[in-house]
Amino acid sequence: MGKWWEREPIRFECQADCFKCCVKPGIVHFDREDIRNAADFLKTTPAEFKKTYLTRDEGEWILEVGEEGEPCTFLTDQGCDIHEGKPKQCSSYPFWRENMDSKFMWRLVGGFCPGIDIGPMVPIETIKNFLKKFTH
Repeated sequence: MGKWWEREPIRFECQADCFKCCVKPGIVHFDREDIRNAADFLKTTPAEFKKTYLTRDEGEWILEVGEEGEPCTFLTDQGCDIHEGKPKQCSSYPFWRENMDSKFMWRLVGGFCPGIDIGPMVPIETIKNFLKKFTH
């Protein structure tokens, strides 16, 4: 039968100057590859990157966003300061499992994210790749 998004076209296009996903309270997970990419982009070591930006929680490296209303540490007026080195979780938004579980959830997220149902159709393989890329 397949997933609902395999039967219906999905449209998404990140909207310029939006950054809503960067101010939403939550946790950004960094795996080893994410840490290395971000550290390389910032021209620092993975150890220094973790020490400066991340917290260890139940064996995972995380960045808490939205604590006391603060946006992501890496959000600037121009957007993500580590865009080319940002973690999989950020680059795969809004195609997270919980957002793709049902059409209802996708529409609910669309109330927050202005890029949902706008722009070009997203190929099914692209969605599948996003879902594989970020597994939290």
